[in-house]
Amino acid sequence: MAIKGLKDLHYAIITEENESETTYGEIKKLGPAMALNLQPSVNRGNLRADDGVLFSDAAKGPTAVTLNTAYLEEEVEADILGKTLDDNGGLTDSINDDPPYIAIGGRALSARGGYEYFWIYRVKLAPAEENKETLQETPTYQTPNLSGESVPRLNDGKEKYKLWDKSPKVKDETIFKDWFDQVIDSDYKPGTGGGGVEG
Repeated sequence: MAIKGLKDLHYAIITEENESETTYGEIKKLGPAMALNLQPSVNRGNLRADDGVLFSDAAKGPTAVTLNTAYLEEEVEADILGKTLDDNGGLTDSINDDPPYIAIGGRALSARGGYEYFWIYRVKLAPAEENKETLQETPTYQTPNLSGESVPRLNDGKEKYKLWDKSPKVKDETIFKDWFDQVIDSDYKPGTGGGGVEG
């Protein structure tokens, strides 16, 4: 699908996960969206015999994630990167920082009209690259550029879900009203709300 926009980025921390279920915490706004890039990795192997390739196989690896926002609120940065936020609003970077797995959701404007809604189920981000420059005659902006990896959920192997709101196959449009109230899955149930449990 041809995409020409991105907005309404949200996240939910995975609070508990095992081979039976994945539990998400409260869904919160992430930051003003600038760019989101997903780069899947595929590992290929060939069995050669009789001077040729007899068999070829492939296995999916982690998906590289790059996320660019206009800014991150202090609470959000602490949440998604495992940093410490003090009572004065200050952020501390530490060797003990442990970013949690999170789900990332949003919607992207489609060239065919409407929006493509999405959730990426299990992402771990690394600290943002920081650039600071002196003021120039022509203003330039340095914005947070986060990178990380998306991997499958432990309980069902799912990685992401997307749905176009103009698809003629959509049977229950309530799903779009609930999109940022719960981490949406293919087994969507209206009105679950508040992150939720997948299993």
